[in-house]
Amino acid sequence: MSELEPTFLLFIMLSVGILILGLLYFPLWAALHKYLTPRLDGLLFREPWFQKSELDNYRLFPLSLLRSLNYIYLIGWPRMAKKKRFKGFDSAIPVGKTVVLLCRAQMFMAFFGLGLAIVYFGYGGIMAVFVL
Repeated sequence: MSELEPTFLLFIMLSVGILILGLLYFPLWAALHKYLTPRLDGLLFREPWFQKSELDNYRLFPLSLLRSLNYIYLIGWPRMAKKKRFKGFDSAIPVGKTVVLLCRAQMFMAFFGLGLAIVYFGYGGIMAVFVL
């Protein structure tokens, strides 16, 4: 068997990394969605933090997943979320430490996945232009 080209091997490793990250990210998002939306809708899903159109659109699947992403954002990175979407929100969020850690892991996976996607498509684009 011949040895693999190092650039192809890097591309395969990036592909496997993105696949594994996706297999972790989406089930965690679904679990957090099921857990957070019933607990936080009464507290957060109202007019000062969501626009009228969002209140209508985010009620049903699949856009309701965006609502849970906002909740994950608030729990995982509260300082930034309170500067952007949840200005003036100072109440305690009724979730445990495990949920806070899971939300932070979700935020980390989202940003890490974005970085991997940039490298993957940037590297793939460079390879397509200069190698093929």
